[in-house]
Amino acid sequence: MKKSFKKPSIKDIARESGVAISTVSHVINRTKFVSEKNTKAVQKAINKLGYRPNILARGLRTKSMRTIGVILPDISQPYFAQVLRGIEAVARSRNYTLILGCTFYDIYEEERQMNTMIDQAIDGLLFFCGYDSYKHIKKAHKSNIPVVVLDRELEDKEIPSVLIDNTLAMKKAFQYLYDLGHRKIGFITFPFDNQTTIRRRYEGYCQGLKDNGLDYDPDIVVIDDLLRLDELKGTYKLIKIKTEQKKIATAYLNLADFLAIGAMHAFKEVGYSVPGDVSLMGFNNEIICEFSDPPLTTVKQPKKIMGATAADLILDMVEGKKIENKNIILETEIIVRGSTASPKT
Repeated sequence: MKKSFKKPSIKDIARESGVAISTVSHVINRTKFVSEKNTKAVQKAINKLGYRPNILARGLRTKSMRTIGVILPDISQPYFAQVLRGIEAVARSRNYTLILGCTFYDIYEEERQMNTMIDQAIDGLLFFCGYDSYKHIKKAHKSNIPVVVLDRELEDKEIPSVLIDNTLAMKKAFQYLYDLGHRKIGFITFPFDNQTTIRRRYEGYCQGLKDNGLDYDPDIVVIDDLLRLDELKGTYKLIKIKTEQKKIATAYLNLADFLAIGAMHAFKEVGYSVPGDVSLMGFNNEIICEFSDPPLTTVKQPKKIMGATAADLILDMVEGKKIENKNIILETEIIVRGSTASPKT
């Protein structure tokens, strides 16, 4: 006959360690100071008996599951992975667990996942950049569920946020190319309907044209949904078409690094030199930028810092701490490498 397994209880830990049940509880939940001697005795008993606390029961008792929901558009993108590393490091250091949801740029899926996480009694929600629509986020915020958005500009400044100034960052990137001597500067992006972050970068490009007295040329602006589905191959295919049409700028700003690298491959394959014939500039500063040929000039976002800042912000909210600044804008930096140069005279 199979012997049933009985999970060790808090009473078993108290008996094994020779302390009161209340002392064990204080050690596990960190609710009161316990002497080093008794703490070590409890921890030794926990390890010996293989005790694991009942998270649900503790959550019901303390009204906290110590769990934060994170909703992002695409887990396969290195940018999101780097921001997540910053979030996870802070969450772990403060004894919280993350629940991750991936929407693949579906606004209805974002709302569904939000509702599911709320039903699981999470303590707070982090939303990555995604969409203009945010009624569901506002609803969660007004329901007293702590919410923070990352790299996502909302009209409602009452909702805490951590982001960069995407318009300013792209304007600075444009100015860098202009100051090198480029006057025919193109832009490569996927569509920005209902996506403020992407639209702000496009607006930064347009503002760069205006500030420097240059006309908008649709022949050197690439906006196509194919790029969203596959940034590398999509950009490669579209730039190949542009080279066949002879509609080429002397320099291109790109929404993201992988678009720039896809474009680089296409240009080089048809005989263009980078940066001799065309300069390319990315955005995000992914690690691949250092290893492309030539290495890619790009706009550096503080990805891990963004994640860590957002995590600290939402955990402070969860724990009822006073928030001095709930709308945080982080600085960007242009990283100059070998993919940009002055145009040929």
